[in-house]
Amino acid sequence: RAMQAPSRRLVQRHVEMRTFLSMLRARGIDLRGKRILDAGCGSGYGLALVAEALAPTRLCGFDLMPEQIALAQLRAVPGASVRVGDITNIEEPDDSFDAVFVFGILHHVPEWRDALSEIARVLAPGGVLLVEELHGRFVDFEDGVLGMAHPKDARFDWPTFRAGLGAAGLTILEERGLLFAAARSFLAQRPTAG
Repeated sequence: RAMQAPSRRLVQRHVEMRTFLSMLRARGIDLRGKRILDAGCGSGYGLALVAEALAPTRLCGFDLMPEQIALAQLRAVPGASVRVGDITNIEEPDDSFDAVFVFGILHHVPEWRDALSEIARVLAPGGVLLVEELHGRFVDFEDGVLGMAHPKDARFDWPTFRAGLGAAGLTILEERGLLFAAARSFLAQRPTAG
């Protein structure tokens, strides 16, 4: 599976996570000791990166695939709770997290706009979303050249994705291109009340 490949983990650690931390520093946002969710946590590698960098007081992860959650449980990230769950119907109360991390899974989710709305719902006012995603053209390339099969309804270009963030009630604070513009990282925030 591509998500378990050593090259994917190298990119997640040395590109995606570093980019997320750099964006947070640039905005003066400190997530150390906060409540953090890894939505679509897979085998738990992102959870481990978040725990290592931010030492959250609450760290949760979920994934739609039970076999991935089994791997995350084996990884046993200290202090993290993991479960099977659906990003389009997050089983958490409103305002539960100070940050949500999404390491490149929305291009697998046909209802990605619903997922963004759910993420906004579980973010506390002022909370942030850190999301890395692939452009639809690159997903087409993966399918055609690498033989992968992504849902057609889960492909988006950057204007469409930005509009989806806005429709979910999230304000983009920063975005950065990655991997020759095939991917982008976004830092978005749920506005505070008033």
